[in-house]
Amino acid sequence: MLDISTKIDPFTSEVLTLVAKITNTLNIDFFVIGATARDIIFNLIYGIKIQRGTYDIDFSVRVKNWEDFTRLTDALKENNFLPSKIVHRFTYKSIPGIDIIPFGEISLDSATITWPDKEAKEMTVIGFEECFQDAELVRIQSNPPLNIKIASTRGLALMKLISWKDGFPSRSRDALDILYIIKNYIEAGNMNRLQSEHSDLVNDQFDFELTGAILLGRDITDLANQQTLETLKRILNEEIKSGDNSKLISDMMIGAGSLAKSDDLKKHLLKLLNNLLVGFKK
Repeated sequence: MLDISTKIDPFTSEVLTLVAKITNTLNIDFFVIGATARDIIFNLIYGIKIQRGTYDIDFSVRVKNWEDFTRLTDALKENNFLPSKIVHRFTYKSIPGIDIIPFGEISLDSATITWPDKEAKEMTVIGFEECFQDAELVRIQSNPPLNIKIASTRGLALMKLISWKDGFPSRSRDALDILYIIKNYIEAGNMNRLQSEHSDLVNDQFDFELTGAILLGRDITDLANQQTLETLKRILNEEIKSGDNSKLISDMMIGAGSLAKSDDLKKHLLKLLNNLLVGFKK
């Protein structure tokens, strides 16, 4: 059991506790995704510094239809969650952005949902089911004990890559998170299993980031179903073929400051994407 009950900030704990209470009453499963999951896993569990903080909380709910989703959002409103113009976004006290993304039987093709508003925009939910099944159980409260499902590191990377592609060009922060996950993947609890389960990667060419990319690719391969894996491969192949013109690499370089125009940095990021794809082909 991963326990962050003494580390989690009170506002996040309050929101997650309330969401857990409401979803339990409605018999709806959920798990934490997005930057909140990133912060919990990397910072609170493994003590790795976060470069880009968040005040938002994202979670995904497993529902059968839009009626179930509406029952949930109505219950949230009754508990002081304030709706916004965006159907899936709420605010709660000092937390400005709480996103609720549905998946499950509500997606007739297991790949997309269509928001029930005037824009009727489609959103990709490929990989959500696998990531829900792979989620980590984390204790956020000790008295009384409360455990919440949090997207795993590999699941988070999977969802971030698909989210970046689905939301381009407005999801550049997903590219930054993908890079952050790759750079810190080995240190996020994977060093021992790298040596015991993937000893072929521990060689003269060992590099925390480049080797971590291959390991992450292998782990995602073990997680994803065929449809999801083919989607991920297609995204990476497109970006790798684009080379210096890769939109994903350009978005990853947003936080590079003075290094943003460095050819060496571009080459390194391209190697990371190549190694991630190599992991997919194990």
